[in-house]
Amino acid sequence: MAKQDGRTLRSVKSQKLIVDAVIKLIREGNLEPTAQVVADKSGVGIRTVFRQFDDMENLLKSVDAELSKDYNFEVKFDPSSSFNDRLTIVINHLNSGYKKHKLIMFMTVSKMWKYKFLQENYMIYQKKIKQKIEEVIPEVLNFDDESQHLFHATLSFALWSRLQGQGLGKDQIKSAMFRQCMMILNKN
Repeated sequence: MAKQDGRTLRSVKSQKLIVDAVIKLIREGNLEPTAQVVADKSGVGIRTVFRQFDDMENLLKSVDAELSKDYNFEVKFDPSSSFNDRLTIVINHLNSGYKKHKLIMFMTVSKMWKYKFLQENYMIYQKKIKQKIEEVIPEVLNFDDESQHLFHATLSFALWSRLQGQGLGKDQIKSAMFRQCMMILNKN
């Protein structure tokens, strides 16, 4: 029995080493690490990688489960504060999360076509972000349907990454998001 427990512990330890290695590789910019690269980074043999995870999809599911522990959807705000103040809080919160998780998000977006669970999880996270925005800024619910979609698109990772790719700094991105949201508000 002790032998079985030892094997189980080694297996759990190997899985953690492998998952942590994938996370490190993605954060270093390797959005599609091979099993050999993962094995090298984790310090385990390639056979151990394949023994622990049947395929990349199962490995990525474990990576996603680990990463999701670090996602923060809670926003501290005063409901009686002004629309502008609450919008600023949401923008700051989202920008901070986008910056922290951008490589993970790029990897997710680039692999959604291949792995259905990534599509599903991405949509779950998008829904959570939408719900949180509407909790902090319930006025959005009074906008017409098109304006609601535009408002959420303005606060999206897609817009954030595009503006960053165009060379805007973090304060410029926040300002652009704020201005666009205010334009949508004033239209309603």
